Amino acid sequence: MKELFQESLNAQSNKLLNEIWTAIPCVVLGVIDSLNGAMVNIQPSINQRTKDGTVKERTPILGVPIVFPCSRTSAFTFPIQAGDTGLAIFSMRNLDAWKNSQGFPSAPLNFAKFDKGDAIFVPGLQPSSISVNNPSSRFWPHSTKDTVVAHNIGTANEVEMRMTPEGNFLIKTNADVQLQAENVAVSASYMSVEVADTEWVGNITHAGVLNSNGIVFDSHVHTGVQSGPSTTGGPQ
Repeated sequence: MKELFQESLNAQSNKLLNEIWTAIPCVVLGVIDSLNGAMVNIQPSINQRTKDGTVKERTPILGVPIVFPCSRTSAFTFPIQAGDTGLAIFSMRNLDAWKNSQGFPSAPLNFAKFDKGDAIFVPGLQPSSISVNNPSSRFWPHSTKDTVVAHNIGTANEVEMRMTPEGNFLIKTNADVQLQAENVAVSASYMSVEVADTEWVGNITHAGVLNSNGIVFDSHVHTGVQSGPSTTGGPQ
């Protein structure tokens, strides 16, 4: 009798545990409204397996909010597309009212706890076989010891900002770099610029020694030059 009672308790416990959603890797099926509301549709990536050996895919989860590192005034956002992977975590209470709120405390619409429909998606969890931190997946040379912000990874349009352990800061791209600002101040002990052609529009104010091809303009004078008549069109 005691063994039967224990088996019954175990069966009930397993049934309850099977209905609790905590966290699971997922794949994105599609984005909603071009990510304007930071929502995606996802599918759990680990299938269900029963004791009789049957395996079946879990059903999709729709309208899932995304975790972007952000506040109301600052954000780090990036594109997400079908096939991207990440982690789904499940709220301890129903999210439906919260999804349509301003983020302040609100009453849940039902008594659901750790329900499948109350998922939150954290992008970035990847199997090691497709890790974007693998140097072989990058277009530009990559070190896992650097701190990097990158876009278009693995393509000729890959662009990155890289900070090295030595304190160096690098920007790499095969496309254009544009800087728009009211004022720009550059302070450095030395600056080297190597470009084929340059174009300046506007006034240039220079202070300091100007050396062009070995000629120091501040002290350079022309010798053997004779004065002649003016060619500006004035009186002769």
